[in-house]
Amino acid sequence: MNLAKRVVAQLEQLATKGPQHIDAVILNSPQQGYIVGVPAADQEPGATITLEAYDRYSVTLRQLEVSYGPSSPDEGYLRRSAERAASRLTYLEEPLLLLELDPAEKLAQLRSNPPHQEDEALIYWELLTWAEPQLRVRLARYRWQPGQGREQISYPATFATLGRLAQDLALSIIEE
Repeated sequence: MNLAKRVVAQLEQLATKGPQHIDAVILNSPQQGYIVGVPAADQEPGATITLEAYDRYSVTLRQLEVSYGPSSPDEGYLRRSAERAASRLTYLEEPLLLLELDPAEKLAQLRSNPPHQEDEALIYWELLTWAEPQLRVRLARYRWQPGQGREQISYPATFATLGRLAQDLALSIIEE
């Protein structure tokens, strides 16, 4: 079963049985919500979904992280991974563009370009890819406002959309 199907199946279990019956953590901090795990299986990537709320068919997403390990990337891996992510995630509201490539930290950062603008606020996607200690990619939505700085914001998504995002993120970090 590919990651998209495993994500959807895990979210369906969350919706029908609740967080106590799946690989989930209930957050009881100032920002309440859930961390739902989709464990890696048989040489396939895993995912961690941090969400604010859920219903029968959708979630309010805070961030999605996909990991695959172990890693042994070559020097050009981060650039290729960033290019694959930008070309796969064309269905997001804004296109992604490589913002920073840090070979020493084994990190690539992509952001929406141009970001969505509402009055003085800028709203954008940020995607971070790490090459060590394992291949990992994280996608989240942010709002930046003058004088208030940057804050992570939630994003409504259906189970199917989240499955598709997870699969595309996985394909961006795995080289075949």
